[in-house]
Amino acid sequence: MLPFQYYNPTKVVFGCGEFDKLKEECAALGTHALLVEQHGPLEELGVFDKAKKLMQAAGIIVSELQGIASNPRLSKVEEGIRIAKEQHVDIIVAVGGGSTIDTAKAIAIGALSSDDVWEFFEGTKTVKGALPVVAVSTISATGAETSCHCVITNDRSENPEDWQKWALHDPYAFPKTAIIDPLLLVSVPPRLTAAGMADTISHIIEGYFDGINDNPVSDRIGEGIVMTILEQEHVLQYPDDLEARAAIAWASTLAMSGLQDCGRLNAGFPAHWIQHAVGALTDSSHGEGLAVINPAWLYFVNQKQPEKFVQFTQRVFLFPRPDGMSDTAYGQLGIDELQRKFAAWGLPQTLKALGVKKDMFPQLVHQIMNNNEAYPFQEHQIINVLEKCFE
Repeated sequence: MLPFQYYNPTKVVFGCGEFDKLKEECAALGTHALLVEQHGPLEELGVFDKAKKLMQAAGIIVSELQGIASNPRLSKVEEGIRIAKEQHVDIIVAVGGGSTIDTAKAIAIGALSSDDVWEFFEGTKTVKGALPVVAVSTISATGAETSCHCVITNDRSENPEDWQKWALHDPYAFPKTAIIDPLLLVSVPPRLTAAGMADTISHIIEGYFDGINDNPVSDRIGEGIVMTILEQEHVLQYPDDLEARAAIAWASTLAMSGLQDCGRLNAGFPAHWIQHAVGALTDSSHGEGLAVINPAWLYFVNQKQPEKFVQFTQRVFLFPRPDGMSDTAYGQLGIDELQRKFAAWGLPQTLKALGVKKDMFPQLVHQIMNNNEAYPFQEHQIINVLEKCFE
């Protein structure tokens, strides 16, 4: 186990009906809220109207930023910053998934700065503060509601091929409060639910397979989260199962809370960084992209360091090991089973299905090799992964 520091200041309000606590949670933090709203069916379901009424009942003035889409755009962040500054907003409230919450985090940081907010993502400027953020999670996926991470796509170029999907990691990005109400999750369709489940699993396994041994507590936490997700897969057929929704929601939150990363190498999230480039170029779903890319990435990791894959296959899937089977072959059984799960959940299995074309490979490699992350990629690693999961 490596030395570590653990810090997570986000207050979590969890449970069926706890959305109603938005009133008092916001009242404790501000008097003028910017409500950041996810594009999609939540408006038709009355979720945003309820959020506004809860805050207004506490005497809070509510402004709105609507139309946040998947792979959230810098242009929307800048629009939100303008509103926050012009209307003297003092709290940002996000109702939606990771895209909405990440947009809210970036607005919260930019609202207190005279600098170009993208400079914080580039690392050329240091974050000095942020408005308080209350995150109401309406899908179990990124765990953004309790994380210090924020991912935004820079869409300033007229050519989408030049767009950059980059992440900011900063303590000021932690929301003050996360509200997780399983009642808000039952309307999430199966494909998005499955994509979120794949995203949660990816948050675990990208750190789990770091080559560091003798980390039993973090390993067991990670394995337990993955097993919990797998055990609740019936939610794809029974979306109204609130116990399953609650289990997945808490697993998703814990997976990105930093807890299971304690004592790990934490060199980065390589499959995530590859997906960020794919997502920026194709506007494809983050979770679906990870379902394609992660098994391919793990194949090559297992070829070099199979010991941890043996542990994963034994503990998570309980597969018997045939006599004489090598560590690499046995470890691959676990990777293959994960891939089979993703396929059974209806998730894409190839980059081609995500809209990637072969002639995009040079641009993808360039984007990945020149992102703002410190993971020590080599070009051949990226090409090998892209080739393996292309079709």
